[in-house]
Amino acid sequence: MTKLQIGSPSETIIDAHKYWNATGIFLEIGATYKFEVQGEQFWYDAKIRSDADGYTKPWLSWAEMFRRKPNENWFSLIGNIGQSGEQEFLIGKKLERYKASSSGEFFCYANDVPIMYFNNRGTLILTITRLS
Repeated sequence: MTKLQIGSPSETIIDAHKYWNATGIFLEIGATYKFEVQGEQFWYDAKIRSDADGYTKPWLSWAEMFRRKPNENWFSLIGNIGQSGEQEFLIGKKLERYKASSSGEFFCYANDVPIMYFNNRGTLILTITRLS
């Protein structure tokens, strides 16, 4: 498990097909982090291309309540401390400042319906920098 040093960025690959992407990065309670998907990077929900901010489609509104994070866009990049789903937070393409509310391994995923990860493909490179 890697504990980030202040000011030293680390990159991790997030796979749209994985329900949980283990990063091997340990977030520390009270520390502040910056998360960024740099440049033009895309992943796919079936044939729908999306960046880390996700997308909306009116014809999918009926299924929004079934997403892992119902109030966030389809395929938005979501972070979590551990795998409980209780420490989830929206990253999108960029999250300037996030203060960790607990300590644990950092996980990510593309916001989708839990049973629909089989048709997801593509990866994003996420840069994480500890700020304090």
